[in-house]
Amino acid sequence: MKRLARVVPLLACVSVAAVCSKNSTGVDPDAVDGREKSAVQTVLNTALANDTLYPTLALLVFPYIDRASRLAVGAGDTLRLVGVQLDIDAAKGSIPVVARLSAILAWRGYRANTRTVDTVVFIVGEGLTPPVNDSLRTRFSTDTAGTGTGFVIHQAADSSLQVWLARAGALHITSNSYGSGLSRTSGGVTLTTSRGTIVGDYRITAKLVPDSSSIVATTASFATGIQALKVVITGALP
Repeated sequence: MKRLARVVPLLACVSVAAVCSKNSTGVDPDAVDGREKSAVQTVLNTALANDTLYPTLALLVFPYIDRASRLAVGAGDTLRLVGVQLDIDAAKGSIPVVARLSAILAWRGYRANTRTVDTVVFIVGEGLTPPVNDSLRTRFSTDTAGTGTGFVIHQAADSSLQVWLARAGALHITSNSYGSGLSRTSGGVTLTTSRGTIVGDYRITAKLVPDSSSIVATTASFATGIQALKVVITGALP
């Protein structure tokens, strides 16, 4: 029942709404430079091109990501983080299309001269309403509560990539808060985006793809909250 692939017909609607969704209220210290965002997205699009979930999720949420919180991680380094929550409660004919997902995108080490990013972490889990407590593994289903997966991706200055896939870890979201949403309706489908914050943490232990010859582990705690985006999709799919 919860097959995210069935939302593909929504993508045209999402693209139209995206150009109207951003909130321009002045200079935001968490704003993401367009070139930096493009570099992060290029890493994910390349590394996760064959993942069954990521491409659709990226098309639904990336148009709206223009802010990311900053977290000091020592030695003058800064981690950028943004939370994404996707709530789909729609129908295609008589078939329900339901998915409730939470994700964290984090990165550090953007190199403006080469437009590359040293490290990108992408974690996604099932569940929307706190507390979310998902255990990370190699694969997960949007039908299976309490599960998630994640990736750690290293990009060298020459743009070459190494990808590690989760073998253990967890995604925790303890609270969230959003402002009023901005809605757009097209063809019987309503898409609502809201900005706010989420509180929680993640830890991930991952092995190199494809040969599992090395292991990486990384954690982040955002106990005071980070920038977050909620996307809600309802209605009758074409």
